[in-house]
Amino acid sequence: MRSQSPEYLRFFYAFGADESAIAEVLSASRMDIYSGVFWQADLAGVFMLRGWDAGYEVPSFGVLIDEKYRGGAFMRLTLDTAKLICRLSGAKRLMAKIHPDNVSPRGARRLGLYQTGVEESTGNIIYHLEL
Repeated sequence: MRSQSPEYLRFFYAFGADESAIAEVLSASRMDIYSGVFWQADLAGVFMLRGWDAGYEVPSFGVLIDEKYRGGAFMRLTLDTAKLICRLSGAKRLMAKIHPDNVSPRGARRLGLYQTGVEESTGNIIYHLEL
């Protein structure tokens, strides 16, 4: 995942890029989920469900798929896995904040996401998905 171009990573800022910042986030997690998706020896992507540690009932879904695997089924796989984790955890829906240049409204609808707002500070579209 370190080989991603800055342009590709511009919408992913869930945590810092250095190993100590990532280790700090992962070690502090109690109920939040951070998971890697591997293909053979490659880390093909990471996804997360965050917000439970902060007391939110609706977790926020985030994902980063390696550029090499973009356009494959990894996005769908991570979202389906996140939905299963949410159901097993008792969540009724999940949220995702996505920059409008990162996914089209049509693409979001194909994934089952529906727009519920706009985050003023970033311009990100707020989507929800009912489980």
